[in-house]
Amino acid sequence: MSIVNLRHLQPGAKIGLSYGSTAEVVSNPLDGIWVFARYLSSPRDASRVGTEEMIFAQDIVEIR
Repeated sequence: MSIVNLRHLQPGAKIGLSYGSTAEVVSNPLDGIWVFARYLSSPRDASRVGTEEMIFAQDIVEIR
């Protein structure tokens, strides 16, 4: 598992999540703990696609 520094993520960045989803950063409070993101894909739950939620650092495994 890689460590992603959330303070470097800008709106529009695509991120890979530990549970297989891909999301796009919508906003970043620059606290290094979480970002708001919109789901682009969600293999486990298709109803998440297009929705936005707070994503915590430990769930972000890569920048795509």
